[in-house]
Amino acid sequence: MKYAKGVAACFLSLSLLFSLTACGDSTGNTEKSLYDQGLELVTLMNEMAESEEYLAAYSSSPDLAAVVHEIAQGDYSEPKAVFAISPGEEFYAIFMEMASMNNLSDTLKDAMADKAMTAILTQVNAMGGTSTLAATAACTAGKTFVCSDADSNVIYLYTYEDAYPVGISFVTGEGGAVSASGTFVAYDDFTCGSADEIKAFFTDYELEVSEIEP
Repeated sequence: MKYAKGVAACFLSLSLLFSLTACGDSTGNTEKSLYDQGLELVTLMNEMAESEEYLAAYSSSPDLAAVVHEIAQGDYSEPKAVFAISPGEEFYAIFMEMASMNNLSDTLKDAMADKAMTAILTQVNAMGGTSTLAATAACTAGKTFVCSDADSNVIYLYTYEDAYPVGISFVTGEGGAVSASGTFVAYDDFTCGSADEIKAFFTDYELEVSEIEP
């Protein structure tokens, strides 16, 4: 019986991970802007962080729970500032070189390019250690929707007065389809007070950063 419960808990955790990240929810809503779609994901992620039941279903690690609890203490009701982070002309080439992926086929390079923007946020959390990386992964959420105005991949970084920043990666597809994935950025030394600070933090990449209005 204990073995069966363990398998069920593992299956549930994996189901939660894949359903809330890679697949997400298909809303088909063309009225909402990327800004508003991102805010909806922030709300969902905050609910995840605050839910003891959700966290217990995901993991029993006390170190992970401690980081998630710290994330949950933040006030995510209203962003202080929101920044758009876009790839420059050489970003993908630089990313492939730094990740030692220059020998991939063109098909795999295209697939990795769609994941690159999300990957740089994961790399930031990895700087905080394994517990930070695991905790932010536990509270990752995703969704898919249609937005005719979205024509290129971009990250919206939502910053707050008393909370961790949240990065929402928007990856565009065919027919106006957009796949969004959100993650808390819980590395304490991540500097994001201005567009210049963010660009300086990612100095190894070629990124364009600008503040956006709702």
